Amino acid sequence: MQFRLDDFRCLTMAGPDARAFAQAQFTVSVDDLVPERWSPLAWCDPKGRVLAFMMARSGEDSVELVLPAVQAEDIRKRLTMYTIGRQVTLAESQPVAGSFDADDSLPAFDNDPPRYLGLNPDAPAAADSVARWRQLDLCRGLPWLDAGTSGRHLPQWLGLETLGGLSYSKGCYPGQEVVARVHYRGSVKYGLCGLQLTGEAARVEPHADIRDETGERIGHWLRGPDTNATTIGLGVIRTGLIEDAVVFVGEDGLPARVTAPKSLC
Repeated sequence: MQFRLDDFRCLTMAGPDARAFAQAQFTVSVDDLVPERWSPLAWCDPKGRVLAFMMARSGEDSVELVLPAVQAEDIRKRLTMYTIGRQVTLAESQPVAGSFDADDSLPAFDNDPPRYLGLNPDAPAAADSVARWRQLDLCRGLPWLDAGTSGRHLPQWLGLETLGGLSYSKGCYPGQEVVARVHYRGSVKYGLCGLQLTGEAARVEPHADIRDETGERIGHWLRGPDTNATTIGLGVIRTGLIEDAVVFVGEDGLPARVTAPKSLC
């Protein structure tokens, strides 16, 4: 059964130049995008900071982008600014639906466990299915951003290499020189991790600081399951911390264990 994913929207880039435009803007080669599967990528600013993490698929003269609903209109307007002289349009964003059932004939979103995603403005609400979808996004390490985290991270800090959403051979895109320099110099200072709170479920403020046992700030909370209380989430922290290290989240110093995102499930 399909269910409505109100957290996300889909932007469609269409026209003879849609694929060439996508090739010049995003962190993966458009030749690797196919109609049957959603693939991760990012759009960066000239400093190499990620403005939006998205999932994409392509057709013959179109590229579809799924991203957080809170970012969709802003990203659409900003991308449109770069389309001057190209035969490509960005339509108003559309509602999306998810499914755990392959028989719904939606493009594949993930493989383990299987998930599917596509356009469907008439899909019904299903709170339990949405909650499961959100948790699986965390376990997959999908670094969805919002206005507070947009423009703060290099792609490597958000785990784009692990996800297959970052190419070093595709050619130029905004911030490509910065991103490549960090890669080839081996100077990646931060990375994405899973965080398992070791106490009771608690409210974690968006973008809360993460500190080590000495009180030094070593990163920040990226996102949780979008509920009032949580025991898991994703963080961006300084590289070099060993798995199972204990860190402290937010002003209340909530203890949390560092782990791989996949261990959150």
